[in-house]
Amino acid sequence: MRTRIYWALATTLAVAVSISACARATGVVPPIEQRTQRLNEVIMCPVCPGESIDQSQNTLAGQMRVIVREKLEQGWEEEEIKAFFVERYGPSVLLEPPTQGVSLVVWLLPPVAVVTAGLTLYLVLRLMRQSPHARKEFPNDQAFSSDEERDEYFRRVEAASELDGGVVAEPSDAGTQRGGGAS
Repeated sequence: MRTRIYWALATTLAVAVSISACARATGVVPPIEQRTQRLNEVIMCPVCPGESIDQSQNTLAGQMRVIVREKLEQGWEEEEIKAFFVERYGPSVLLEPPTQGVSLVVWLLPPVAVVTAGLTLYLVLRLMRQSPHARKEFPNDQAFSSDEERDEYFRRVEAASELDGGVVAEPSDAGTQRGGGAS
């Protein structure tokens, strides 16, 4: 029993020491190193598409990391360093497209599309939930002003159907067809 307690205390102490060591390590990073890391994460390796120079193991990416560090030590601003690489490799060297000019569409189109789709879905669902009387449709019984008018309409439809050789189902006997036998 005592050995279990000692092991539990030893494990708890080891975890506590590990956590405190990790917590202290994050505050030790110098500001220039943090800026270097930030820039390395937004500049793309020209040889490895889709990878930042921070992730890439290519020799060119390593050289670019050294250049970023040297420029920061010389007092260059982050935007100046980005412009330096854009001048040499083009705007595609940045992992984030610029937020100006034609590239602004790349930033604006997705949110606009999501909002438009959401509004469309909301309106369609709202329309589907409305009762038939709430929709601005005429109920079937209001299509004719009188029963005589409705009966005249059905006589004309049946006469036209018989002239065309069409088949009209009897209202009382839906399984058989008029004018030519059973199906």
